[in-house]
Amino acid sequence: MEDALLWEKFKQGDKTALSQIYNQHVRLLYKYGRKFTVNDALVEDCIQDLFLEIWKNRQNLGKTDSIKLYLLSSLRRKIIRKSTSENKKYDKNTDIENYNFEVEFTPEEMIISDETNELNNKKLQGQLQKLSKRQKEAIYLKYYQGLEYNEISNIMDINYQSARNLVYSALKALKKNFLAWALLISSGLL
Repeated sequence: MEDALLWEKFKQGDKTALSQIYNQHVRLLYKYGRKFTVNDALVEDCIQDLFLEIWKNRQNLGKTDSIKLYLLSSLRRKIIRKSTSENKKYDKNTDIENYNFEVEFTPEEMIISDETNELNNKKLQGQLQKLSKRQKEAIYLKYYQGLEYNEISNIMDINYQSARNLVYSALKALKKNFLAWALLISSGLL
């Protein structure tokens, strides 16, 4: 069912639509939330609170073409608010770097890799950890979730050009570090 139609049914109080929205997105939301914190309970609470809030306020919600984007950006704000402080209101200008966002490879990806790929993956993982939190998040949204820059900008609450710049600067840093590493490998120094 198209997102706009499903969202309208949900807003009209259709519990089946709520269930469908939840079932379609809960795994993605949990996985995304775990990128901000290792606290499973916090992520689960934020997801539960998010769905309770949107159900309670469904009649006041606007239209959306992408339920996924709406839920991701809402969950992101909720986790950052709860992580930084229960009593302090989230200020996107001052608290933007005060959260943790981790990028990690799945065990399946590590097993499938041969020795060279495994070495490359470890190097990439190390390089990803050197990126800023915002760069890691932008890379995750762009390449792990396949989102467009306008969608990334909405989720991260930044403008379109900032989203492009974050991804570009992250890729530039990764490329620079990988080129140096590849030169060392090819010259036999590593």
